[in-house]
Amino acid sequence: MISQRTAQHSSSPRQGMILIVVTIVLVMISLAGFGFVAVMYTENKAAHLNVDEIHVDYAAASGEELLKAVLDQGPAGRTAMGGLFDNPDLFKGQVLYLESGTQAVVRFSVLVPRIEEGNIIGMRYGAENESARINLSVLAQWDQAVPDAGRNALIQLPEMTDAVADAIMDWLDADSTPRSSGAERDYYSGLDPPMQPRNGPVESLEELLLVKGVTRELLFGSDTNQNHVVEQDEMDSVAGGLGRSGSSSGLPWAAYLTLYSSERNARPNGSPRIDINHPDLQLLYQSLSGALNEPWARFLIAYRQFGPYSGSEEGQANATVALDLNLPSKYKIASLLDLIDARVSVPQSSGTPEVSLSPFTSSPDSLRTSLPLLLDQVTIDQAPVLVGRIDINSAPREVIAAVPGMPETQVEQILAGRGLPGGSEESSHRYPTWLLAQNLVSLETMRELMPYLTCGGDVYRAQVVGYFDSGTPSARAEVVIDATGEVPRQVYYKNLRLLGRGFDMEMLRGEQLEDLPTPSTADSADAE
Repeated sequence: MISQRTAQHSSSPRQGMILIVVTIVLVMISLAGFGFVAVMYTENKAAHLNVDEIHVDYAAASGEELLKAVLDQGPAGRTAMGGLFDNPDLFKGQVLYLESGTQAVVRFSVLVPRIEEGNIIGMRYGAENESARINLSVLAQWDQAVPDAGRNALIQLPEMTDAVADAIMDWLDADSTPRSSGAERDYYSGLDPPMQPRNGPVESLEELLLVKGVTRELLFGSDTNQNHVVEQDEMDSVAGGLGRSGSSSGLPWAAYLTLYSSERNARPNGSPRIDINHPDLQLLYQSLSGALNEPWARFLIAYRQFGPYSGSEEGQANATVALDLNLPSKYKIASLLDLIDARVSVPQSSGTPEVSLSPFTSSPDSLRTSLPLLLDQVTIDQAPVLVGRIDINSAPREVIAAVPGMPETQVEQILAGRGLPGGSEESSHRYPTWLLAQNLVSLETMRELMPYLTCGGDVYRAQVVGYFDSGTPSARAEVVIDATGEVPRQVYYKNLRLLGRGFDMEMLRGEQLEDLPTPSTADSADAE
């Protein structure tokens, strides 16, 4: 009896130890299970976040594709769709995806800054015409055509100095001779590390940061998150000595400069314009008579054959010109404006030449109606794409003043005469000759300005933002789309995701949360 109790008593500590071990094992298994669940939860959240980021990436890409599709319509089609200047119905808060069973709505917006008097006053929904900027690629050509034209164009930019303008032109031009205040190879080779100037067109605006005197603040401003608004912290960093001033007003140089502006040399239907200086007059006559009326075609051929008449005989309007298409062309038309009020003396079999008056006159009515119809169809430039011309309908004051030969006294009148921002859609404003029609410049001045001006453009810039209505995540990018070819293509892309959404939800969405469609209501509408 005593021995049995002793045995039972001696086994109790071992049983207690086993219980402790089992408890520890169970705790470890539980902790491992909880750890596994936590890892799986984190992985699940990461997977959902990754899917959400893919959604907003696709939304931003959809905004870019929409912009391409609109640009592909040509000028008339773009206007019919509401235009590109400010079109919130097309570019604001477009729903891309409604997640079934949730309130998740994925959208995209396409937007650019609204600029007045050299300051950003808000945003608009659409795209910005690159032809409203100075194309750095053509400044050297401007300099060759008009001495110091490139330098004088740069001087129009805010806070630009003679020394920096000279340095930029030295970087762009082909020679190695420094300008009076510029810098060439001798200066750059003495830097640490040494470098060589481009002496040709730059490959990016950022390359200008290598030019003597160009700073990041002057070129890009203090808007570090690139949302076209200078927030308080950005203003503080500028005021702290990192920038040019403590003011948020004014635009940086990058807002006035581009590498991409160009336009198709095409008729309204998209086909190439007729080369008015084509050497084959028979082929030229066939093309002109098909595109224009017969009297116009006859006068143009006669002008090519016999040139302008400067005699005393007044001539006849709407005269029927007898043509001999076997005669060679003796004259090339240097400017289509040479046809205004022109006269042609055409030899006749009777021996007395007949003087014919041009159907294109300097009367306001002809300048508003007949001349645009001619410019629709013909050209003196054989290039399929025209690069670097300035859009007189949308360019800011600084860019208009930069045009070679632009009268300084006429800039304000031009700004007032073009009407509402975004340019006029009336036919007389399709071409820069509306300046002549409104008597803002003389015919001689218009002839000098014509090679540098346009009233359109086929390359556009915008920011595209993809986002959830909840606010996160989001994707943002700046793109430049070139529609001068058969298919619009992206020529510039800058991923701005790391800089944040940039714009508040009310601006992007444009409507209150309670007004937004939900998957259930959308499904019901689809079912009906």
